Amino acid sequence: MRVYVTGASGLLGRALLAELPADWEARGVAHHDFDIADAGAVSKSIEAFAPDVVVHAAANAIVDECESDPAHAFRVNLGGTRNVAAACRSAGCRLVYISSDYVFDGTETPAGGYREDDVPNPLSVYGVTKLAGERISAAVPDHLSVRTSWLFGGEDERVDQVLALVRRAARGERVRLIDDQFSAPTYTADLARALMFLLERRVTGTIHVANRGRASWYQVAGVALGVDAGRVEPMPMAECGFRGARPRDSTLGTDRLAALGFAMPDWEDAVRRFTGLLTPGAHEGEGNR
Repeated sequence: MRVYVTGASGLLGRALLAELPADWEARGVAHHDFDIADAGAVSKSIEAFAPDVVVHAAANAIVDECESDPAHAFRVNLGGTRNVAAACRSAGCRLVYISSDYVFDGTETPAGGYREDDVPNPLSVYGVTKLAGERISAAVPDHLSVRTSWLFGGEDERVDQVLALVRRAARGERVRLIDDQFSAPTYTADLARALMFLLERRVTGTIHVANRGRASWYQVAGVALGVDAGRVEPMPMAECGFRGARPRDSTLGTDRLAALGFAMPDWEDAVRRFTGLLTPGAHEGEGNR
């Protein structure tokens, strides 16, 4: 299979490219290759590689940046998706679009988490752009929209809350973390394996992929830091001064994925596996966006 991945330098892009079988052909592109909002550049690149499937993971996922500059958020997240979808239709290839739990408002979260057919109602500019991207992607035959949540497993503490926790604890810093917002923390390595499963089976439509369970970032810290968790203090989301509103509980249910034959590990296990790979202070200063 020939797989083309946008956002290749990001959290998920790196994990997915590392997971692809050696006998698959892959091309990963990132912001330094070309502007995802440049329709001509996107079309030329996808046409030249002639992929079987495009995994579109490129986005500005920093919620407050999107809220502060909606024009840029729509240019990248919506315009970029429109360009990728058009190129996929032209090339006759499938499109896998990476979406977010932030398409939901988190006010009346169903028991077991949101299902794929629950009605979205995003609260932020970021959430609006991701929902718009789902609808744009739906125009591509045999498309798949994958909603996921609270990613960790990367190399840049600016965008990886779990990595940031471990490094800040290693530096002896005290941390305040939200204890009244909940979702499903998701390890990019587990998400990448689930995406491989879905690609091989040509699953279409919309599907939720997240580690099982529900947690606040304060609860995640207890698992990630163990005995060092005493350095972490709980704080309410209302004190954070966010520009973009966040859903109170955007936990995703993964029953459809389980019914297809892929069971995601629980979030505690995922956090322990990732933190077990980390050496305090290792790779300090490295990162990708």
